[in-house]
Amino acid sequence: MNAAVRPILEAFARCQGLWSKRLLGAIGGPTPLTHPVIVRELGGALHSEAMRSAITANANFALVPLQVRAGLAKLMAQELATPPSGEAKEAFADWDKPLVQVGHHHPAWHAKDAVAWLKNFPPVRRLPQPLDTWDDATAAVWLNDRVSIATAPQDGDADSVVMAIDASNPWKPPLEVLHNLDELELEDLAYRVFVERLRREVMPSYISERRILVRDVILHVTFGYLTLPDARWRVREHDVKRVRHFDRLFGTDREWIHDLVCRIVDAYAWPNGFTEPELWSEFPGLEDVEP
Repeated sequence: MNAAVRPILEAFARCQGLWSKRLLGAIGGPTPLTHPVIVRELGGALHSEAMRSAITANANFALVPLQVRAGLAKLMAQELATPPSGEAKEAFADWDKPLVQVGHHHPAWHAKDAVAWLKNFPPVRRLPQPLDTWDDATAAVWLNDRVSIATAPQDGDADSVVMAIDASNPWKPPLEVLHNLDELELEDLAYRVFVERLRREVMPSYISERRILVRDVILHVTFGYLTLPDARWRVREHDVKRVRHFDRLFGTDREWIHDLVCRIVDAYAWPNGFTEPELWSEFPGLEDVEP
């Protein structure tokens, strides 16, 4: 592999006038395709057609078990915005519910925004964002309400409303129901919305980062740069860094946020051996090591 790619890197460096001892040393080193100096200065060469051809011709895909390669292909085909399986959709039952009314948008959360939102959770006597922007239709979806109103002309009056009302259980507009939820009902609804905002808005960037890392380390195994256990260790280290980052951000909420984030990550079809539980089991105790 290295013998095939070094001439491509050298030619690109000369063309760009980037010839230096440091760059030459990186090109001549044991892992030129992943060396930080080359990634930073010769990125164009790494993504060139010549490089793709050299990798295709020389990568040893037999170093990665077929089951892992198939799992990687499935992973890379997934849409991050939608749970990829029926089981995941059952685990996140609100996955397709609108967070705001049709035609409206709200700024997407980052992790720090979720932290700020939790400072006023559980809500007391007021609707938190974005529940305070809902219309009847959006509230009805989340409350599983059914509007039992039919508009029909009566005695020539097109504005008349025919309403079937059960005296023991009169229909109420969804917004009226929403604004009159008791504290426990409102807390439950707000939590469900929080879960979906975290899953849809905060976590995709972290899922994407992990997915790219899994793809890259498996590719590096085919280069001969890593063994498969080394590749899995790299992903394990990455997971621990994310856990530590979230622990610092969420403070007193870190334990249940950790459990929720793990559920979200685990909803995606990672290749065999690259799920978080598998890596925790094989490489225990890493969380206890000082960063």
